[in-house]
Amino acid sequence: MCDFIIERSNNIMKKAIALVMAACLAFGLVACGGASSTATSTSTASSAASTSEAASSEAASSEAATEAGVKTGMAIVSSTSVSDADADTDGKAQVDSTVAAVLVGEDGKIISCKLDVAQNKVAVKADGSFDTTATFKSKQELKEDYNMKGASPIGKEWYEQANAFAEYVVGMTAEEVRAIETNPDAHNGPVDADIAASCTMSVTAFIEAIAQATENAQALGAFADDTLALGLSTEFSSSAVQPADNEGEGLVQTDTTYAAVTTDADGKITSSIWDCTQAKFNTTEEGVVTAKGETIVPKQAQKEAYGMTKASEIGKEWYEQANAYAAWLAGKTADEVAAVETNAEGHNGPTDADIAASCTMDVREFNNAVAKALA
Repeated sequence: MCDFIIERSNNIMKKAIALVMAACLAFGLVACGGASSTATSTSTASSAASTSEAASSEAASSEAATEAGVKTGMAIVSSTSVSDADADTDGKAQVDSTVAAVLVGEDGKIISCKLDVAQNKVAVKADGSFDTTATFKSKQELKEDYNMKGASPIGKEWYEQANAFAEYVVGMTAEEVRAIETNPDAHNGPVDADIAASCTMSVTAFIEAIAQATENAQALGAFADDTLALGLSTEFSSSAVQPADNEGEGLVQTDTTYAAVTTDADGKITSSIWDCTQAKFNTTEEGVVTAKGETIVPKQAQKEAYGMTKASEIGKEWYEQANAYAAWLAGKTADEVAAVETNAEGHNGPTDADIAASCTMDVREFNNAVAKALA
C-alpha cells in the first residue's frame, strides 16, 4: 500500500514540475523577442508566467485537496417481508437491501453514485422446508431478467431507472438528496420532470441510502477522477431446514456482502469499503415464517455490538478486520485481488503476513464482491 501511495504522490509532483517547466519555457521564448515588441512581450511574458505559476500552484493544491477531501461512502437500507405457506401456496422469507455507494467532493457534493438492491427471496414449503441450494443475483446483475420493462409506464428496466436516478443525484449534497420530492400516488417515484421521464419507480429507499452514504463518507484514498464501482455477493449461511437444532424451528439465513470500490486509470484500487447484512427467518412445521428481529443492521454500523472481539484470535471486531483488509487492497488490481491466498484451516482468512495480523476472518465473499464490482 505504501508503494501505491508513493506512486500516486510522484504522479502529483510530476504534474506540478511539468507546469513549472512550461512557465519557464514561455518566459524564455518571450524574452528572446525583438525590442520593438518589448512592452507587449513583457506583458505577455508576465501574464504567461503568472498564469502558469498560478496553474501550477492551483494544480498542486487541487491534487492535495483531492487526496485529502474526496471521500468514499456506502450505506445499506433493508426491509423484510414474510408470508406463511399452506397446502396450495408457498410462503416466503424475503429481504430487500438497498445499497448506495458514493464518491463525495470536499464540498460535500456527490461526484459519482452507484445503486443496487439485494432482493433475496426464499420460497418456504407448507412443512417449513426450503431449498438451501438456491442462488441469488442482485437487481443490477439480473438486468433484463428482472422483467420490469413490461410493467413500466416508461418502458424501462429496473437497472436503467436506477442508473438514471444515480446520475440525477450527482452534484447534490446529502441535504439536497433528502429534499427530493416523491409522488405517493405514483409508486413514490420522483416528481421532478428532469428525472421523472427516466425513473418512475419508488426511490424512497434510494434517497435514504444515498443520503446516509454521503453523510458517512470518509477520505480513504480516492481521487475525484477515479472510477466508482459497486459489487454484491449473497450466499445461504447457517441455514437449516426444519426440523433443525434451532429451538425446534428451521432457519433461513442469507448473508449479503457489499463492496464499494474506486480505481484509478490503471485499474488499481484506490479505496474500498466492506460491509455485510444478515437476514434471518424462522420456519415451523406448519409453514409459518417469522423474521428474527425487527430491523437489519449492517455489520459496519453494529461496531462492537456485533460481538466478534472475544472470539477473535487477534482480539479485533468485525468492522476493524473488514476495514483493515479493505485498506490493504489499495494498489491492487482485480486480478491481484482474485489471487489473494486464504487459509482453509484458519477461517479462510488471508495468508499474507502483512494483513494476517489485522484480519483473520473469511475474506472470500468480499473478494467475490470486489470481482463483480470490477468486472
